[in-house]
Amino acid sequence: MKYQYTSQEKEKIISNFMEQGKVVKVPAKEKKKYILLDEFVNRFEEGKIYTDKEINFELLTMYPVEEYVEQRRYLITFGFFERTNDGSQYWLNPKK
Repeated sequence: MKYQYTSQEKEKIISNFMEQGKVVKVPAKEKKKYILLDEFVNRFEEGKIYTDKEINFELLTMYPVEEYVEQRRYLITFGFFERTNDGSQYWLNPKK
């Protein structure tokens, strides 16, 4: 799943939902969640394998603690990351 958006739309969503690099309110609409996660994945290197703990740690630096599990699911659903069947390893989707 991929949403199209303009740079102005991205800037507006980031300014409405983030303060000092952290999400202060998680949007209800999936497109807005997608845009915030698209910003989030810039923290990761292409071709590198990440553990579940590393993904969780990074999510917790940007999202409220009660939201990180749902956002981790969206990373897969939206196609930003792929993972092993057991969920122990993650990597950026090269097709993204």
